Amino acid sequence: MTELIFKGTPQLKTDRLILRKITPADAGDIFEYASDEEVSRYVIWDTHKTIEDSREFIRLTLERYERDEAGDWGIVWRENGKLIGTAGFGWHDMNNRRAEIGYVLARPYWGQGIMPEAARRIVQFGFEEMGLNRVECCHFLPNEKSGRVMQKVGMSFEGIARERILAKDRFWDIKQYAILRSDRSIEL
Repeated sequence: MTELIFKGTPQLKTDRLILRKITPADAGDIFEYASDEEVSRYVIWDTHKTIEDSREFIRLTLERYERDEAGDWGIVWRENGKLIGTAGFGWHDMNNRRAEIGYVLARPYWGQGIMPEAARRIVQFGFEEMGLNRVECCHFLPNEKSGRVMQKVGMSFEGIARERILAKDRFWDIKQYAILRSDRSIEL
């Protein structure tokens, strides 16, 4: 089923954003935010030290596109055409009609409602185009800003999983959130 849905990784739009495939030309924009230690503080990947780190991320993403797998969309700010982050489905389980969303955003764009706008559109795509029943998201315990994004998208807090993720040489407790197709709290 996802093979048909992700064939070509469809472009998605919101009022202020374009969610599109990442391209090799995006390396500079990706490096700009991925090299910011504050941006990469609570994600599973390491801060990009060189532009080559960003190019490697792009290479892996392009491979996922070639296999028609769910993955990351580049978040483009319509106002200036700049790629300012990524968001998408890190994994999916179509047997159980569920997927997990993840995201990252350049620091100058924090606090403007951009990530809830992008995440809401991706959740909508998951329910309407992929036929998902459940979309999940989690964040490292100290990253409450990410939790607020999840709440704004209509997700419900489900609990804390202790030391669930090994990243950056330590185990992290995470907060788990999810939204179901039947939830009325999301405006699609």
